Amino acid sequence: MPRMFLNGTAMSGGADHHLVGDAPLLARTTTAPRYRFHAVDGRYPALEDGGSCAVEGEVYDLSYAQLREVLLPGEPDGLELGVVELADGSGSLAMVLRADHPAPRTDISELASWRRYRS
Repeated sequence: MPRMFLNGTAMSGGADHHLVGDAPLLARTTTAPRYRFHAVDGRYPALEDGGSCAVEGEVYDLSYAQLREVLLPGEPDGLELGVVELADGSGSLAMVLRADHPAPRTDISELASWRRYRS
């Protein structure tokens, strides 16, 4: 089953956590320090390659059906499925910023956490 790194509202305790269903939490971790982190239109977070930020998140073991039929359809238009490097050097699926997405975004890399940004 695919591993999925979540860094926004689908994390435990978040408004969209129901989208992961009963998928087991494998780890609370960060990405490798190679990303930029944005708040897109103030509504959702987005990872972008090419920075030096290690973003906080959670890794879940999702079934392909849960990923395809529930989680991905619930994601905003500005994101697309990609692969990120985690702190331990392993890879994981994640939602990343679409390069051509026109919505305004604020760089929140210094916070490295959607929860910190929202609080």
